[in-house]
Amino acid sequence: MTIIGGKKHLVWRLLCSDFLSNLATSLAAKIISLWFVLAVFGEERSVPWVSGFLTVIAVAQLLAGLFTGAVSDRHDPIATMTMACLVRAVASAGIIAILVFCPTGGLAAVLAVIALAVIEAMCDTAYLPAAASVSHRLADGQELVRLLGWLRFFALLGSMAGPILAGIGADRGWFAGTMALETVALLVAALILAPIRHSMSRQTAGLAEGFWLAWKAGLRAMVGSESYRVMLPFAILEAVSSSALSMVAIYFFTATLHVSATWYGVWNALVAAGYAIGYLAAPWLSERMRFFKLLALSNLAVSLLLAIISVTDSALVAVVVGFSFATSQGVLNPPFQTIFVQAVPSEKVGQAMSVFISVVGAVGALAVPLWGVVADTLARHQPTTGIDPYRTILLIIVAVHAAMVVCALTNRRVRAISID
Repeated sequence: MTIIGGKKHLVWRLLCSDFLSNLATSLAAKIISLWFVLAVFGEERSVPWVSGFLTVIAVAQLLAGLFTGAVSDRHDPIATMTMACLVRAVASAGIIAILVFCPTGGLAAVLAVIALAVIEAMCDTAYLPAAASVSHRLADGQELVRLLGWLRFFALLGSMAGPILAGIGADRGWFAGTMALETVALLVAALILAPIRHSMSRQTAGLAEGFWLAWKAGLRAMVGSESYRVMLPFAILEAVSSSALSMVAIYFFTATLHVSATWYGVWNALVAAGYAIGYLAAPWLSERMRFFKLLALSNLAVSLLLAIISVTDSALVAVVVGFSFATSQGVLNPPFQTIFVQAVPSEKVGQAMSVFISVVGAVGALAVPLWGVVADTLARHQPTTGIDPYRTILLIIVAVHAAMVVCALTNRRVRAISID
């Protein structure tokens, strides 16, 4: 099966809806956080509210993600994606009404916004596993790698555009107007998705089994998959590594290199660009080398590049090398996801993916405060030890990726994995 010919227009619809969905998600999170900071609490009093808001959203996504995949497996995944967009649009409209009538907040208004944002976040967790299920039906093998690479690329563009629009709107005090862009994006995404439902060659709406039976069957499919069991440690280590890097990056520039936060912004921009190029290069590399070699080479490059960043005193070197680091990591994402999608029956892809994402996401979320403890401990002893806490954490991340290189090259079960 390929994505050429009759299904090409379906792929473009899927790509555009993915862009709009991710734009909406990232825009909403940023504009609500900025509303707390600029219009409701002020900079000093907003910190616990913003952190609490993001924590509640993360917990809601993790809990909902355990079950939303079964919805897309039991029902038509396109219908699941469309309904998720429509419910999110309704919740977004509710937030807009609060921003219009209570522009400076109040406890009831703030709690109502958080509640509606939780609804949006829970619906959002249904989108990714459903999209993976649809992708599995549109393509397989290397074509699936290519499709997933483009999906990640469009999703990244949306995730980059959302915060930019939120920042521009918040600077002008247009909180409700900017939030309206999310509502429009979600409605357009739903309209784009609707024709795909009638063009898919395979539907699952007629499944007779109950929801809980479907959920248990999907869970058993994931646990019973050799690929899932083999690759789970790599995904967990990657989540731990990413959580450390996301926490340490800003402090590395401001506290270790003693440069302005502008460099941190440049870092984020170049890292995003690096990931985008990596996603697009992934199919070319995946066709030319076996998966375990790509896994080993990607982590080897990440280790070496992060080692360079950990010892440099130049912010310019750090951001340029950061671009290369992100490219090296990005090339692994589409083939990694392809292996997971192909490892279970197509009617169980949504549930298996959603549970897997939730488990790995939970590990990453729990790792953040632990890395904070490590950083605080090292920082307290820095006057006596002379050890920079943030360079040290970067070197720990280097060791984590080096361990993954060794595992990729020596584990026979990893070497046996291939993309058919």
